Formats: sequence, C-alpha cells, structure tokens
Amino acid sequence: MSRMNLAGLLAMLLLASAGVVEAKQWRYAGMHPRTGQPADGLCHMEMVHVHTAAPLHADTLYRTRENVYVFIGDPTPFGYEGPRHAYYGHHPVVLNVLVNISVDRDVVEYCYHDGPHYHSYEPPPRHEFVEKEDVSYYAGEYPQEYKQGSPSLVRVNTVYRSWSAPRPVITVGPPPEYRGPVIQVGLNIPVPSVEIRVGGPPPPPPPPEWEGRVVREERVHVHHDHCDHHEHKKHKKHKKHKHKKYKGRD
Repeated sequence: MSRMNLAGLLAMLLLASAGVVEAKQWRYAGMHPRTGQPADGLCHMEMVHVHTAAPLHADTLYRTRENVYVFIGDPTPFGYEGPRHAYYGHHPVVLNVLVNISVDRDVVEYCYHDGPHYHSYEPPPRHEFVEKEDVSYYAGEYPQEYKQGSPSLVRVNTVYRSWSAPRPVITVGPPPEYRGPVIQVGLNIPVPSVEIRVGGPPPPPPPPEWEGRVVREERVHVHHDHCDHHEHKKHKKHKKHKHKKYKGRD
C-alpha cells in the first residue's frame, strides 16, 4: 500500500472516531423505553446515564429536569413485568421522588393519561389521593400549570391508542373527591339483540310463572307389624259371591 493511500485511510479512521466521540448523547434518569417502540423493551438503569438514541415522543412521554429525561408514562406496552400501581385519570407526578434529583422543593409534573392506566410508581407523598377498589384517584385541586399544559400533553393518549396494552378493570364510577375528566377506555358492554319479524305472526307470550313448576307428590306408606297383620287376617271375613244363572229367551 502506498504512503498516500495509507495516509488517506488513517485520516478516514480519525474522522470516523471523532464522529463517534462527538455523536449526540441524551441523558436519562430512571427506567425508560429503549427506543420508544414497544418491541424494543425498557432500559432499567436508575441512575443518570446517557444513550445515543433520542427519546421518542419526548414531548408527551417524558419530563425534563436540567436536560435529563424522566419517563412518566405507562410502561405496560413495553413489556414491563414489575410492580404496577393502578391510576385513573390525570394526576401529579413528583420527579424528585421518581429519581434521585437534588432539589430544594418538589418538582411537580402531571400525567395526562385518560381513564384507567398503570405506573411503576406509587402515588407521591404530600399529594391527596383517594383509593377505590385498588385504583388511585387524584383528589386535589388542579393548578394553572396543569391547565396550561393540557392542550399539548393530552396527546399522550393518541400515542398509546396505537399500542395494545392491558388496562386496569374499572367496574364502578370515580369517587366524589376526584375532579378530573371521566373517560372510560376499552369497555366491553354487551348490546342487547332485538329480533324484528316482518309479515309473520307475533312471538308467543312467555309462559306464566306457575308453568314449568314440578309438583312432587309424596305418598306415605303405613307398615303394620307382623302381629297386627296376623290378627287382621284372622278376623277378616270373606264373602262368597253366588253366580246367578241367566236363562236365555225361549
């Protein structure tokens, strides 16, 4: 190999290595989707770490603190198998409780999942929640920051609608303390069938209530002992029947 070709190869290697070193890195804290696609699973590193993959749906699934991305969504579509806590509707999320962030006061964000959903974390302390049938409902007031972020952050429901994931089963209405939106997702309500006949006789009326009942007749058999039966046989008289002869007509 000539010196010129060797110098060109070395230059290309240096440029490639420099490109790898200067590649964009994204900082994460806590569990999060690896790529944002459910089939790619989750990264379970709790401490602050970096990836070269940018967070997918970063504006709806994550909240940021000092350029660190914290995932606050439902991890169920990504194959999460750890402890799950059921929630209903919109509720606060405290970032410094989820991950180890040094702050002087709570960093409060809001989850905008509609209806029943799961999280890997429990309801945060110092916030009012009401539990009903193992489902947590936020019972506090929604501040102005929540209302300002709602128009854009509610798009998280559009993202999750394209993914197949189980949700908590809700069989009763929210408690009166809950002030958030009431939306049921994925209910399977049976629709009654109606049979319509055209040009035919009407169906027969239902049978009366008494029809179809089974009346059981119980017969009581009285058994006499041997002595009574013998005495009865002894004193019983048998009448002899005389057979009359009928003469025929002459």
